[in-house]
Amino acid sequence: MKKKFAIVAAFLLSLTCFAVAQDKKAPASPPADAECKMADGKTIKVHYSSPRMKGRKIYGGLVPYGQVWRTGANEATSFVTDTDLTVAGKDVPAGS
Repeated sequence: MKKKFAIVAAFLLSLTCFAVAQDKKAPASPPADAECKMADGKTIKVHYSSPRMKGRKIYGGLVPYGQVWRTGANEATSFVTDTDLTVAGKDVPAGS
């Protein structure tokens, strides 16, 4: 009985490993980075998902005019700065 259980368990484990290995397809929006180093030594970094049109018509097609196109199908964008900033009149503290 123990031998049959071990065989079944090993089989199920191998199927799980195979399924996980097959799930490694390219993300819909590949990761990208942008970095800006100011002359005074301050740095701003952005990590985001880079959208792809893939031959589709976005505005007036996939997305009606006047609506926002969600430009990233993966993780949230991160914005990191090593100094306090003011953007469009709003204070943005250093950090992530």
